[in-house]
Amino acid sequence: MVWPTEFDKRLDEYDAMDLPGQQLPAAQARSPLDHVLSLDVDSPAACQRLTGIIATMGKSTKDIDVMENMMSAGMNIALLNLCFGTKDEHIETIKTLRQAAKNYSIKMGKVYPLAIAARLPGRKIRTGSIADSYGETVELIAGEIVRLTTDETYKDRCSTYTVYVDFMHFAEQMSKGNYVLLDNETIQLKVEMISSTTLTCKIERGGLLGSYRDVFVPNVTFDMPNYTENDKMYIEMAVRNQLDILVASFVNSANAITELRHLMGDKGKKIAIVANIQTIEGFRNFDDILSISNGIMVTRQELGSDITPKKLVIAQKNMVARANKANVPVCVSAHLLSSMRHNEIPLRSELCDITNCILDGADALVLSAETAVGRYPVATVSCMATICKEAEACLWTKQVFDDFIDTTPLPCDQTTGTALAAVMAAQRSLAAAIVVVTSSGKSSQVVAKYRPRCPIIAVTRYAAIARQLHLWRGIIPLVYEAEPAIDWHQDLESRVNFCIKWAMERGFIRIGDPIVMVAGWRQGSGFTNTMRIIYATADMAN
Repeated sequence: MVWPTEFDKRLDEYDAMDLPGQQLPAAQARSPLDHVLSLDVDSPAACQRLTGIIATMGKSTKDIDVMENMMSAGMNIALLNLCFGTKDEHIETIKTLRQAAKNYSIKMGKVYPLAIAARLPGRKIRTGSIADSYGETVELIAGEIVRLTTDETYKDRCSTYTVYVDFMHFAEQMSKGNYVLLDNETIQLKVEMISSTTLTCKIERGGLLGSYRDVFVPNVTFDMPNYTENDKMYIEMAVRNQLDILVASFVNSANAITELRHLMGDKGKKIAIVANIQTIEGFRNFDDILSISNGIMVTRQELGSDITPKKLVIAQKNMVARANKANVPVCVSAHLLSSMRHNEIPLRSELCDITNCILDGADALVLSAETAVGRYPVATVSCMATICKEAEACLWTKQVFDDFIDTTPLPCDQTTGTALAAVMAAQRSLAAAIVVVTSSGKSSQVVAKYRPRCPIIAVTRYAAIARQLHLWRGIIPLVYEAEPAIDWHQDLESRVNFCIKWAMERGFIRIGDPIVMVAGWRQGSGFTNTMRIIYATADMAN
């Protein structure tokens, strides 16, 4: 979830009785058919977006002004893809992002909790560099033969005849008849002959191949370490620079997450680990991975190749639902707005895809090459934000809420009981927001599980907690920097008023709007047991 942006409409632009984004007849429908029939195309979208946007950094986003504009447009998590670039370049990007966040915070008058994430290369296999004599790309023509080799003499000499692959045991773990996919499935090869270091392949689907393109073999699990020496170098970098989120790539089992926690050590224990599911093996072990991860990323590019494209939609819906049930934040990656890498206007099919991801239950969506190397990174983020708000209005929240209540174990703890009451109260009172006073962030995460239609403003004194809360759908994290009051109830009132004043300034709470407040009966973590409804007054805006 992200702060309001300069592109969002304010509630005071509507009449007092208007409820943008609510789609109440559809939201409260009694059947799936009634829900769809009740959707009103003329109903305005909500003023505030609930779905998070994760944007990948790259050469298109190096300028600090671009980073600030992306925050302003809706980016709330900046992702570094460690497959590309050098360690020094990534460290410089981290520094620039933090300066950009500081600049944007000054502009906003409040601390903007931008989260910084990094995606490890993991078990990714890549080709070598195209020989200088061929230029930037070589053409592999369908029907012809090409050799894939692990001989390092070809590392910088890839050609139309020989392509280097950077996994030294590649040939010995392959079988005749295996298919090899290059560069996002653009090129398809079939293995015809195998020697100790070389595969002789027939080109079944040709195309242009550039340097350092990904290599994927469907339905083959290679015997290779979860983390290479290169990964370990980047893990140390993430810990040293205290990043907020680390994405583990090609997670096939829970052991990969356990190993990563061990490699991060005590100094990295506060960094959230997101498991990137990219293979059928990861899908099969999903529940075990889910149980020990802080988040899930579903990368459809490799997963679609491994599980077959026609089964991808089933796998995506299934994993998102299981993550929702476990209240583990889940994001969807790959090909969301691919056309905007070169065009300023998205394809209609992409808009429908994003909408379906949100209706499936995704907490956040990941922009990859669209922002990293695309021509319009700011416009892409802004476009994504607009689509998300329209899609969120179509959610059948009544049924979602009922489903999650039915799957909540009995008896529930006090935090869960309070969260259920808060979301129900927000639905019935048509609350403009739910304000959660939290230390660890846990109580706001539990509220987010039950998918209220309004935003959840989570106020905490800890900036690191605030940054990681961006992973959950619906949560707007706010950092409260004032000194604690001696009296707990006075301190509580100060923090709630701080949230409401800020929300009124940003235009998504009006005077007279109901607000649901969730807090603990005493200071500290684990004491959340109080819910009450209050109303925004003119005094709170001063």
